[in-house]
Amino acid sequence: MANLIESNGDLEGLSGVETFKARSGGLYSTLPEDLASDAPNFCEESVQIMKHHGSYQQDNRDTRKERKKAGLDKDYRMMLRTKFPGGRITAEQYLLCDELCDKYGQGDLRATSRQCFQFHGVIKKDFRPLIYDLNKLAKITTIGACGDVVRNTMGNPVADIDAKYKDCSVDLIAMAQKVSTATTPTTKSYYDIWLNDEKATLHDDGTVSFGADVRGEETPDELYGIQYLPRKFKVGFATDFDNSVDVYTQDLGVIAATEDGKIIGYEILAGGGLGFAHTNAKTYPRAGSHIAFVQEDEVLEIILAVIKVQRDYGDRTDRKQARLKYTIDNMGLDTFIARVHEYGGKPFGVARNVKPTAQPDYLGWNKQFQDGLNYVGLWIENGRIKDFDGSHQFRSGIRKIVETYKPSVRVTPHHNIILANIKDEDVEAVQAIIDEHKIPTDKGISTLRRLEMACPSLPLCALAQSEAERYIPTLMDGLEAAGHSDAKIIIRMTGCPNGCARSSSSEIGLVGKGPGRYALHVAGDYLGTRMNKQLLKMVKEEELVPTISTLLDAWKAQRNEDEYFGDWSLRMGNDALLELLGVEV
Repeated sequence: MANLIESNGDLEGLSGVETFKARSGGLYSTLPEDLASDAPNFCEESVQIMKHHGSYQQDNRDTRKERKKAGLDKDYRMMLRTKFPGGRITAEQYLLCDELCDKYGQGDLRATSRQCFQFHGVIKKDFRPLIYDLNKLAKITTIGACGDVVRNTMGNPVADIDAKYKDCSVDLIAMAQKVSTATTPTTKSYYDIWLNDEKATLHDDGTVSFGADVRGEETPDELYGIQYLPRKFKVGFATDFDNSVDVYTQDLGVIAATEDGKIIGYEILAGGGLGFAHTNAKTYPRAGSHIAFVQEDEVLEIILAVIKVQRDYGDRTDRKQARLKYTIDNMGLDTFIARVHEYGGKPFGVARNVKPTAQPDYLGWNKQFQDGLNYVGLWIENGRIKDFDGSHQFRSGIRKIVETYKPSVRVTPHHNIILANIKDEDVEAVQAIIDEHKIPTDKGISTLRRLEMACPSLPLCALAQSEAERYIPTLMDGLEAAGHSDAKIIIRMTGCPNGCARSSSSEIGLVGKGPGRYALHVAGDYLGTRMNKQLLKMVKEEELVPTISTLLDAWKAQRNEDEYFGDWSLRMGNDALLELLGVEV
């Protein structure tokens, strides 16, 4: 494949988004003009560029038809995504996010599977004030949380506190922060557009006017050039005893290898990715390939080398083929590894095939290795931190604990919340607040639900084909009623094939395929080292519970000792499973 970065100055043959990026002047694009307009939405060029600033333009799809009948435009809403590596923030930062979701959003926070927060339902006039306050008050950025750059770098959320990490001597969250700092876009546009009071004036109607000099001198990004990467790029840190980050799904995964609790090196994976299209056989989920084994001082070196190879060889003509997984498969793994060594300026160590042995969820109370301190993992239904009528009072309960005891707050890769550094003498009082607000920990939740995940999907996501977050509680209720509360299994649901809830790496993955329709995938690995495969192209919503229940019944009856559902379904094979379901093979 040609070295496509050479086409930075020649827009012929590039995809539309590549053209937008190339002429954006360092991610300024048409954003100043759109912010100066009183229109409720951004234009398409701004929409594509503002992703790099941390946001997607959406609209309320529940009201589309009615508004169209009434002659009204769409009810535009912005989703803003934060970036804090490893999911770790302070109590003060959490409380500010909680305050801002009321002031500018729809009154809730969404903890994501990439360990950050999303603000949903933000109208255009509140968009700049929200970014401004997040940065100025909470010291939380949004740049690079979306877009064709390195997204929020994931890390084990308890790497600095859990007893299993005591002898590691390396704070993997701090290492994730180092990677994040090194890969944050260097453009001044983020500061100039969202934070610079000298260049911007916010008016009462929500519009923003900028001085003539709002756009700085155009200079290529130090890492990304003027076109940035061909597609998004995800990095995650795991250990050989903790794959809570789903390291095989990352474009670049790092597994800390240990002996007697001490880190002896780092296994590097490349080419993981989950997105695909139902009707395009050239697209597929892919588990990361083992490419190297390195020491601590080489981790950032090899990550930057992989990013540069993807920058220069990734497909810039077809965004559906632009992820690193396709670059590797088109190039060939051996050639790709050789390129990484070339860009790194040295030969890196040969991969040792280090694999993780567990995928913990960290729910419930745990002693920290710091004397007298504890952390508690709270189960948050699909990451939505809000108060549900007659049920879980997630938002008010967490706020009360954080206000009172000032714990460190962590977002987990299973979109749950960990509250850390709670003193021994405060454990009982904190648990009383948890109980008062009906917040599950490792108690108050069935085994079946512990690792469930669903993406936000409808009503706001523009890509959603089916329900996910709003429907999966009904699915789980049905499976529990069918007798499967005790099933130790990973079930994930996404409203489309893009995989935001990592449905392709679960034991049972449900992928939206139209209103009330889902593709059913099975045979993923409980430990997250293997992608699942499609069993049924389409299952109606009302058929999901009986279909899945039949499979779970058979698994319980036929499994070997301690055999996970994913391993059992792989061993059985699709033909036997289809026969079990009464589907003609």
